[in-house]
Amino acid sequence: APRRCQASRVNRRCSVTAASGSDSSSSGSSSTEAWAWRSPNWEALRRQVMPAGQRESERSALVNEEIVYFIFQLELDAQLQRALNYEAFEAAQQIRAKRETVDLALRDMQERKAILVQSSMSDEDAVGAGAAQASLDLRDTMSEGLRLRSEMQRAVQEERYVDAAKMRDMLAALDRQAKQAEALAAEQLPMEQVVSLRLGQRVVHRKYGYRGVVVGWDVGCCEDEAWQQATQAGDLTMGLSQPFYHLLVEVSDWSYSAAQPPVAYVAQELLAAPELEDDGASWGQVYGPDPLQHPYSYVLFLGQDARGDMLPCRQLRDKYSARRRDVYRPGAEGQEGEEQAE
Repeated sequence: APRRCQASRVNRRCSVTAASGSDSSSSGSSSTEAWAWRSPNWEALRRQVMPAGQRESERSALVNEEIVYFIFQLELDAQLQRALNYEAFEAAQQIRAKRETVDLALRDMQERKAILVQSSMSDEDAVGAGAAQASLDLRDTMSEGLRLRSEMQRAVQEERYVDAAKMRDMLAALDRQAKQAEALAAEQLPMEQVVSLRLGQRVVHRKYGYRGVVVGWDVGCCEDEAWQQATQAGDLTMGLSQPFYHLLVEVSDWSYSAAQPPVAYVAQELLAAPELEDDGASWGQVYGPDPLQHPYSYVLFLGQDARGDMLPCRQLRDKYSARRRDVYRPGAEGQEGEEQAE
């Protein structure tokens, strides 16, 4: 049996699979018929015959665009910090201008998405959307505050006291906005009660069997009508008024596209994770220890944790106001499989 079959539940699965393997050699039946988990058997799902393109119908240019904007922000922030470290202030100003351009484009996209979400939701479902928008407003004011403080400090150093005073007043107004956004977010439904999956959690599509990892979400569907019709999202049990997740799809599970990496937009009811399906079983126990392969993963994640899920970078956690979650390997720290959150 594989080494990962250590827990009693996993040992039962391994013994059943091993027995099935010996039987299948004589009967010719597939060993996947003895799948002992409630989590979907992705290999069996992928063998289903379906029209070309249907398995990849949830490919989303919108989500890919948002992820690319975020990656641009990470790169520009790194360039800006490097320029400031070397006191290359002219280069830093040019980088700031690029960052502002990206911020404006991303903000415009998020406002359009918020309108689409609100239009497709009932009043009760819109409570969760309000929480997401309030959290977004709070993150934006915090980011702008850091930028203004940096600009004000530079103005003081260069003895541009009039500019420094203007920035001080802008900071005061921004602080008032931040307090309002924080109060609004506190009144809304916590995001933990809206979404079931977390950043870095690895999932399997219940219908098509492809694997992926969560890199974000919207509290309702933000795609256009053409995408909704192509994916039949409106016919889902929970309809459009449910969380839709941004997924990086395992590259081997989708066909190659030179125009767009494998990025999907998937409704919550269509995704399964071992932790939720099999009484807390880890991804590694059910599907094995192989890491996710995707061209964006090295930017958005720091690596893989002891359960087989991915570790989101700090900036991605900040974007969704997610807490850091530490999972230690057995014997490495604390008790076996210990999880800690900050």
